[in-house]
Amino acid sequence: MKVFNIRDCYYEKYREFIIGSRELAKHSVYLVYGEVVTGESRVMSPDGHDEILFLISGEARLENSSGKEPLTKEQAVYMRPDEAFTFQALTDCRYIIAGTHIAPHEH
Repeated sequence: MKVFNIRDCYYEKYREFIIGSRELAKHSVYLVYGEVVTGESRVMSPDGHDEILFLISGEARLENSSGKEPLTKEQAVYMRPDEAFTFQALTDCRYIIAGTHIAPHEH
């Protein structure tokens, strides 16, 4: 067993805290923690991964070419490997993304 302090796992490139291949020395699974302030947008693009986004707190809207979907505290959404969304924070938000690599690849 290995315990992680999520605040030690910050990735500036993604502006998220990630426990993944760097920490685990494997590419099978990862966990992301993010914080987004009111009015901020982020692109959520699984880019070949299966991901589930769980909104811990706040209210957000997910948008893509298929439409707009509201997301509220304690709701989750599955993101297919080929999907991409813009995550718009309507209030301050905290979220977790759990994901897995469905095909071997490097980052």
